[in-house]
Amino acid sequence: MAAQVGVGVVGLGFVGAGAHLPAFRKMKQADLVAISDVNEMALDKQAKKHDVPATYTDYRKMLEDPNVDIVVVSAPTQHHAAIAIDAFHAGKHVICEMPLAPTMQEVDSILQAAKDSGCTLMPSLNFRFTPNYLKAKELIDQGELGKPTAIMYREWIPAADLAFQWPPGAWVWNLEETGGPLFTLSVWSIDLMRWLTGEDFIQIDANVEHFPIEKLGGTLGYNAFVNYRFPGGVIGNLQTSGSVAHMCSTSVLEVIGDNTHSIKANWNNELILFAEDPGKSEWHFREGGGHRVWGHMQMDEHFVDCMIQGRQPSITPEDGRRAVEVALKIVGK
Repeated sequence: MAAQVGVGVVGLGFVGAGAHLPAFRKMKQADLVAISDVNEMALDKQAKKHDVPATYTDYRKMLEDPNVDIVVVSAPTQHHAAIAIDAFHAGKHVICEMPLAPTMQEVDSILQAAKDSGCTLMPSLNFRFTPNYLKAKELIDQGELGKPTAIMYREWIPAADLAFQWPPGAWVWNLEETGGPLFTLSVWSIDLMRWLTGEDFIQIDANVEHFPIEKLGGTLGYNAFVNYRFPGGVIGNLQTSGSVAHMCSTSVLEVIGDNTHSIKANWNNELILFAEDPGKSEWHFREGGGHRVWGHMQMDEHFVDCMIQGRQPSITPEDGRRAVEVALKIVGK
């Protein structure tokens, strides 16, 4: 592949416009050549903001553009399979937002199309590139915790924030068609636990509830408490909610080791290592721009570099598949 690759983005919602567009616009090895969305106002706005030369209301027309080498699929989840499969048929490499699709049948269709085309598929599991989680992985691999024995992740998202991102009637609130907000948002923490432990789940026990939040127009709140077990003996716990007030919002990762040391990651900008008293080490990360905060730019750069050098990305299609499989199990599908 050439020293600079052309990128086209399909879907200009929260992640497509807020993370991928600014990420690719700032890369030296990538050229943001095309964008596609059914919303013409959003299309025009983002084209002017990021100086994109080609716009398409029909993504299939964008796939005919010879300047597009890589396609980013960031449309609503229920459209991922059709767009990704069409992209592979057109000979394009694909970064697909998560979840890959709302059913395992569709996920497997995407993976098969990628394999048949010889093109590369990378699921957008950006937590692997979030700075404090990268540092946590480094400390674990260096043996700072001895052998990990427990891993916990808590994510409480304000219900009003979800309603702002996805207003009442938006695609995500349709549990049958899209899996709902818990399914949509849990895939990253699921993959984070697999990546940090280097193991896969052998036991998953979930307690989940969904309920309408009337004061927000009928959007769905959710609470989930999920216990995991890994083959090496590590136990895990996921606590996630989309039904809290702003002042309750939190994102915390904790890992405990058999040498009594532990690590704690707060949000995306802090990591603390607790060692022998009074041993305590802290790292603070100040990433500029929303596209770097949760690792989207770093992940997109990795994919572009892999395509130029002819390497496979560190995130595999099977990683995306497993995250969807576990998320579906959590929500009872």
